[in-house]
Amino acid sequence: MKGSVDFSECDERGEKARLLIISSSLPANTNQEVRVHSRREKILAGRTIKRTVNRKQETRADSITHNGKKYRINNGGEKCFPLYVEPLRKIIEQFEIGLTKWRRVFVLRVELHMPHETESNRVVSLFLKRLFKRLRRNYQFKDIGYAWAREYHGKGKGQHYHFALFLDGNKIRHSSRISELVRASWERSLGGYTIGSIKRPFYLVDNEEIAQRAIYRLSYLTKTRGKGQRPPQTKDYQCSRMKLQQE
Repeated sequence: MKGSVDFSECDERGEKARLLIISSSLPANTNQEVRVHSRREKILAGRTIKRTVNRKQETRADSITHNGKKYRINNGGEKCFPLYVEPLRKIIEQFEIGLTKWRRVFVLRVELHMPHETESNRVVSLFLKRLFKRLRRNYQFKDIGYAWAREYHGKGKGQHYHFALFLDGNKIRHSSRISELVRASWERSLGGYTIGSIKRPFYLVDNEEIAQRAIYRLSYLTKTRGKGQRPPQTKDYQCSRMKLQQE
C-alpha cells in the first residue's frame, strides 16, 4: 500500500530530524557538538556497541593500603597488569566488615560460565536471588557478602563472571555443601551454564596470614583486562553492601 511506512523507518527519520535540530542549534566546531553526535551515534548503534571506556583509577602496585592495613594484591607479577582501585577497595571493605561481624569468614571463589553474551547482567542477578534463597533456607544467614566481575575475552572464552562469597564461617562445616548450592543456583538442565574449575576455591579466614591470601586471590576480580565489553549502562562489577551495626 502506497501510504504505509515501516515503524523502524519512521523512528529513523525522526531521529535524523532530531539530530539536525540539535546540531543546527549549536555553534560549529565545538566540543559540545562533538559530544552530542558521539552520544547519539552510540544510541543509534544500539546493540552493536561492544567496548565501553572505563575512566576508573588503576594501580600496577603489588600492594594496597586500606584503613591503615596493607594487603598484597595480584598484579600479575612480571606481566604487571593493572587493577581497578575502586572495586578492589569495596571488596576489601566487605571482607573486613564480615571479619568484624563474624570473626571467621568463609570466602568462596567461583567462575560462572555461560553459552552466550548478554547486554545486561540480569542472568547474574537471578543467580544471586536463587542462591541467597537457598543459603538462608539451609543456614539461616542474616548477612551475605558477595562480589562479582563481568569479563569477556573474545569468542574463545566468551562472557563469564568471576564471583566471590563472604559468609559467616561459624555456621559452615563443609565447603562442599556451599559449592553444591552455588552450582544448583547457576547450572541449568539445558546446559551451557557451568562452574569453572578453580584451584583452592575457598578460605576459612580466622587469622592474618589467611586473610592476606584471601585478599590476594580476590584482587584478581578487579583486573582491567576483559572489562568494558558491554553496553554503557551495564556494570562491570557489583559488590554487596553489608554494614556494621551502629552502637
